[in-house]
Amino acid sequence: MDRIIIQIITVVLVFAVLVIVHELGHFGVAKLLGIWVYEFSLGFGPVLFKRKKNETQYSLRAFPLGGFVSVAGMDQAADEEKASLVPPQRLYNNKPAWAKILTIAAGPLMNIVFAILISMLIIGISGRQVPLVGKTMPGSSAESAGIQSGDEIWAVDNLPLYNQGQFIQLIASSEGESLKLKIKREGKFQEIIVKPQFNPELNRSIIGVDALTYKEIPMNFGGLLRSGLDNTRIMLVTLFRGLKIMFTGKVKVDVAGPLGMVQIIGETAAVMEEDFLIGLLNVLYLAVFLSVNFAVLNLLPVPVLDGGWIMFTVIELIRKKPLTEKQKAIAQMTGLVLIAGLFLFATYSDFSRLGWLNGLMER
Repeated sequence: MDRIIIQIITVVLVFAVLVIVHELGHFGVAKLLGIWVYEFSLGFGPVLFKRKKNETQYSLRAFPLGGFVSVAGMDQAADEEKASLVPPQRLYNNKPAWAKILTIAAGPLMNIVFAILISMLIIGISGRQVPLVGKTMPGSSAESAGIQSGDEIWAVDNLPLYNQGQFIQLIASSEGESLKLKIKREGKFQEIIVKPQFNPELNRSIIGVDALTYKEIPMNFGGLLRSGLDNTRIMLVTLFRGLKIMFTGKVKVDVAGPLGMVQIIGETAAVMEEDFLIGLLNVLYLAVFLSVNFAVLNLLPVPVLDGGWIMFTVIELIRKKPLTEKQKAIAQMTGLVLIAGLFLFATYSDFSRLGWLNGLMER
C-alpha cells in the first residue's frame, strides 16, 4: 500500500509541477505586458481554495492534474461576464502581435527553462559520466570504424555526452545515418565516423559496443550550466528524430497516453524504495523528458494548443484583420477533434502495451 501511495503522490507532483511551470510562463509575461489576468488556477473542477489579489483570483481546484490562466480578451465566457471591468488597453486582443505571441510562447519556453535547470541539478548530483567502451562486437560497425576497448566517447555529432543513456538515445534515433563520434584515446581526442545498424531484436539502431562503463569527469559551474543546455538539446534532437522515424513509417508508431505516463512515472518512483537517490534522479530525469515533450506538443500549430493561438496571430498579421469568432470556433473545434483522436489512439496504445485489450477480448 505504501508503494502505491508513493507512486500516486509522485505522479500528481510531477504533473502539477509541469503545469505550474507552464502556466507561470503565461502568467508572468501577461502581467509584465500589462494584460489583465482574471484567474490563475492549479487544477480543474470545484474550487477548494481561492484568494483574490488586485484583479487576479488565485485558485486551487479539486483535480490537480492540470491548470489554467484566464486572460482578459481570450476567454469568451469570462469576457462576457467581466470584460466591462477591464480597461481596453489591458485586453489581450488589443495588444500588438509581438506581445500576443510572447505571452503564448512563454508557457512552452518556461518548460524548456525548467528542463535546463533540472538537468543541471541532476548532473550536478550524479556528475558527468562519459561512456567508456568495454569491447566491440565482432563484425559490428563500431569494429569496422576502428573503435577500441577503453575509448572514451565524449560527443555524438557535436552533442556532448553526460551519461550512457544519452549515447544510446542518439544512436537509436540516428535513422541509420552516419554519426561523428568524438573519441578520447590515450589522452588524445579524435573523430570517428560510424554508421549505426538496425538491430531487430532491440528494435533500434546500434553501433555494436558492449560492456559500457563510464568515466567520471570533474566540472566547474560553467560546465554545469552547459550540461543543462546540452542535456535539453539532446532531448529535443532525439524527440524530433523519433517523430520523424515514426511519421516516415520506419518504426511502429508508439505513443504513451495518460495511463502509460502514469505507469512510467509510477515504476520510476518505485525505484526509490531500493535506492532513494537513484529513484529521485530517475524521477527528475523523467520530469525533464516530459517537460521538453510538453513544450514541443504545445507549440504545434493546432487550435486549442499554444501553437494554435500563435498561428491565429500570424494569420491575422497576414490578413491584416482579426479572425471572426465563428472562424476561431470552427478552428478550435477541429483542433479538439484532432487532440481527442490523438488521446484515444494513445489510450488504445496504453491498453495494448499493458495487455488489457487481450484480457477484455478473452472475456
